[in-house]
Amino acid sequence: MSEELQKKIYLLKELELLAMRLGIQIRYEYLADAKSGLCILKGKTYLIIDTQTKIDDKLAIFKNILSKEDLSNIFIPPIVREFLSCG
Repeated sequence: MSEELQKKIYLLKELELLAMRLGIQIRYEYLADAKSGLCILKGKTYLIIDTQTKIDDKLAIFKNILSKEDLSNIFIPPIVREFLSCG
């Protein structure tokens, strides 16, 4: 496994943990023709991601969702904070 892939996997795991700390439940499901995204069901927030989604796209989904949250009072590893704040 390449170092770049290892970094992406680490980053994805950290983003998953951050989402869970914010109360977002993460589900990986086969979605066929549906798109991955955030939904609220019975008062709970879910991030549903297609199991067929490539890791770069998973990272982009998390970035899109989490970069909109107020993370100023939450400890986030520097690599994650940098990822969320860059363009």
